Amino acid sequence: MISAFRSARSRAGRSVRLVLLALAAALFSSLLGGWSFLQGIELRTLDLRFQLSPTPDEADPRVVLILLDATSMDAVPFPVPREIWGGLLTLLQRWGVAAVGFDILFDTPSTYSFYDDLALMDAASRGETVFVTALVQRDGPPIPPEMLIPVKGRLPDPDTAWSCIPPCSLLAGSHPRLGSSNDASDMDGVYRNVRLLTVVPGGTAPSMPLALAWIAMGRPEIAVEGTTMSLAERTFQLDGSGSLRLRFHGPSGTYTSISLETMLAALNSDMAGEPILVDSSLFEDAVVIVGYSAPALYDLKPTPYSTAFPGPEVLATAVDNLMNGDFLRRPPSWAVLLAAFTVASLSALLLASTSRIGLGAALSVLPPALFAGLSLLLFAGGTWLDSVVPLLASFLTILAGGLYLFGSESRRKREVKSAFSQYLSPDVVATVIEHPETLVLGGDERVMTAFFSDIRGFTGISEKLTPSELVSVLNRYLTLLTDIILETGGTVDKFEGDAIIAFWGAPIRHEDHAARACRAALLCQAAHGPLNAALAGTGIPELVTRIGLGTGPMVVGNMGSSRRFDYTVMGSTVNLGSRLEGANKVYGTSIMVHEETVAAAGSGFLFRELDTVRVVGQRNPVSVFELVCLAEEAGPELLARLRSYAESLELYRAGEFAAAGAKFDATGDAPSREMSRRCSEFIRQGLPASAWDGIHNLSSK
Repeated sequence: MISAFRSARSRAGRSVRLVLLALAAALFSSLLGGWSFLQGIELRTLDLRFQLSPTPDEADPRVVLILLDATSMDAVPFPVPREIWGGLLTLLQRWGVAAVGFDILFDTPSTYSFYDDLALMDAASRGETVFVTALVQRDGPPIPPEMLIPVKGRLPDPDTAWSCIPPCSLLAGSHPRLGSSNDASDMDGVYRNVRLLTVVPGGTAPSMPLALAWIAMGRPEIAVEGTTMSLAERTFQLDGSGSLRLRFHGPSGTYTSISLETMLAALNSDMAGEPILVDSSLFEDAVVIVGYSAPALYDLKPTPYSTAFPGPEVLATAVDNLMNGDFLRRPPSWAVLLAAFTVASLSALLLASTSRIGLGAALSVLPPALFAGLSLLLFAGGTWLDSVVPLLASFLTILAGGLYLFGSESRRKREVKSAFSQYLSPDVVATVIEHPETLVLGGDERVMTAFFSDIRGFTGISEKLTPSELVSVLNRYLTLLTDIILETGGTVDKFEGDAIIAFWGAPIRHEDHAARACRAALLCQAAHGPLNAALAGTGIPELVTRIGLGTGPMVVGNMGSSRRFDYTVMGSTVNLGSRLEGANKVYGTSIMVHEETVAAAGSGFLFRELDTVRVVGQRNPVSVFELVCLAEEAGPELLARLRSYAESLELYRAGEFAAAGAKFDATGDAPSREMSRRCSEFIRQGLPASAWDGIHNLSSK
């Protein structure tokens, strides 16, 4: 009837359109990905991933921190005498450290004495020590040779500096290794990177973490090609300016940390020859970073785990990543675009997979949810796959696709309502709209009841009326009967002149389809009284309608050509209903049914068995009945007449035509007169009893 019910083809078309929509959403989201606002959101998702999947067990135990914390501030004078730093450095060297880095800027002489600087210089000159220095892009002290590190290749967009703030001259005399303190925060001020290399006059300067890792690893070759840096057998992905994306293993306290107060107690015990309470094995081959964590000393930085994260722990993370090749990898932009298209396409396909928009929307959320889970799994393995662009693409696809499907569904419902409103009751139309699967393209076999009606002598009536009068009367008549059919849940198949073809049991399944059809047939006959009374003064002859009902298996569905088809019924039961409508002419009845309708209709109706007949076009005989009235409306006189007819029919079937004819005459109604006439004919013809089977063959439709 309408193409909206070609569900498979329609669903495929929706899927293709929504996948194309997903592609557009992925491209659009990818373009928006460069917007600083979305980049900020992506960084927040990165922080969330760090917080959801910490890996403290993967932190390298060889990285150890000695911190001047809040407790130590009460036990140690500040500034800390450099003699104490020198004593600690000597103790650490004796315990076998690989390298010690001071994240403390010793750019001015000690405020205590010349000998204070001398003590630290002496200790620094005996081992692998790195002092932090600040690189600046302005005129100032030249960058000393100790700051340079051999690097093959060059970054595509290097950060540069022309001078530095080195340690004071006495400490510089120990010729320690120097590392820059130039940290690299993201656009939101959070420290998630560390700048490894800076181009300076005469070469390349390392950051403190790179200098410490390089020393601890035995000073391997460093090579740069594009944005890739190799250190020994490890390769690292840098940005164009030489920054490394850090992979934090956990919140503050992830790395072994010992307070300066504890280390000072160990130093005093060592000097006094007393037992040391610090486990010296922690420092064997370790990289030690010395720095501040007390809030009052302002070396706290915002990181993914905290807004006040000790700066030395950021450096410890960088050293760990460099020594183990354990940094945060980020796929290229094309991989993000592919992920966005994949996730959005899966959402689109699930959205289009069902005709129920609510269910489709719920299913379409699964791909982005699974992608979020996948991104967490990848992150646990050290890969940061951008999430905002794919999730945005999926969201836009669901939103736009939902609006598209809602519009299509609304249009489809309007088409369904328009197409079926003239055939079905409003309640049935509403049910079909909500459950279009009740209509099966090509036909669905089910047990139903078919209805056929026709006006007796309509050809003669039409000849007496003008065309306009005929149309007016016919419209009035058809509207009256159609309303009754629709009100009882029936479906009007078609109109053929004055004839109506209808059925019950589709598209909505009604188990009481036969009872509904019988009730409708009685109401149609009852409606003729007021209608004929209204037409009596117009000169229009009385309208008498014959109705036939057929109950049984039939095929219902959209049938016809690929370009034009109807929602109709087909099958031998349908043909039987049509023949029973015509058989009313033989028996003078108004409503004729067969035994299947009687059995299915139930006890609420009064039927009279008329005969056993073989209709035109069918070989198997059927018992036919007259639908007389509702069982509750039957009076004694009517029941007596029907009993009389039943007794007459028994005599008739037994071949006792004389007795049957006399009893039929006594009953006296139209079916009885027909049967009496037939008995007289059989008597006149002398029909032999042996040839009698009680079946009457109808010769016309």
